[in-house]
Amino acid sequence: MRLPIVTRRRAEAAVDLAVRAVWHLVDNAEKATCEARLDQRRTEAELAVERKQRQRAIAYVGQAERRRNTDGHRLARALRAVAAERAQSAAYRRTIDRLTDQLLDATGYQAEPLLPEARTVLGITKEDA
Repeated sequence: MRLPIVTRRRAEAAVDLAVRAVWHLVDNAEKATCEARLDQRRTEAELAVERKQRQRAIAYVGQAERRRNTDGHRLARALRAVAAERAQSAAYRRTIDRLTDQLLDATGYQAEPLLPEARTVLGITKEDA
């Protein structure tokens, strides 16, 4: 069996070829690394935008909840005030009706209209709207 003859020129050419192949692999690895870094930066920027939007949404929902609770309390307070005013108005109406009945009973009213002079004497004035 004969061994191939290796000349110095062939050895240098083989080494140069190997060095070029290694540098080619290094260049490809650097390109892939740069692309991966660009993708990572782009993804991180998108994530930052999404986080900012999420924080804004959370803040908006919190404000809406606080505003709704405040408005709900105000509305409930207003409804309670209206109910109290209605109850007080009904009590006044009942009192006025009772006092009017007592006054008319005391004056002997017999279901006939009072004359204007009698109304003036009793202090009952008819409101014309």
